[in-house]
Amino acid sequence: MSNLTFFDQNNLPKPREGKPAPDRLIEGDPRFLTWDIAQTADGGIRSGMWEVTPGAYRSIKGTTFEFCYILSGVSELIEDGKEPRRVTAGDAFVMHPGFTGVWKVIETTRKLWVCRD
Repeated sequence: MSNLTFFDQNNLPKPREGKPAPDRLIEGDPRFLTWDIAQTADGGIRSGMWEVTPGAYRSIKGTTFEFCYILSGVSELIEDGKEPRRVTAGDAFVMHPGFTGVWKVIETTRKLWVCRD
C-alpha cells in the first residue's frame, strides 16, 4: 500500500449525493456530489472532492476546520455580517470552526477539501 493518495478527477469513486437540509435552503435546488478520497484511521481528518449545482443555502461549520481549493465554477461565500466574497478556479481558503453564512452557487462549483473535525 502506498503512502500517497492522488486526486484523479477522471477516476473518482462513486459519490455520495446530497442537498441542503430544508431549513438551510435559501434559493433554487442545489445538489451535492461528494467523493471521499482519503482519511486518517480515526476519521478525524478527511479529504475529498465536492461539487454543488446552482442555488443558495446556509453553511454552518460548527467545530469543523475546512481547507478548500476551487477547481471550477463560480460561487459567493457570504459570511454573516460580512461582504460577499466571490470564489473561482484557483482560489483557496479556510472555513474556520464557527463559520456561519451563505454559500451562493452561481455556476456549478467543484472543490478539493480537507476537513478536521
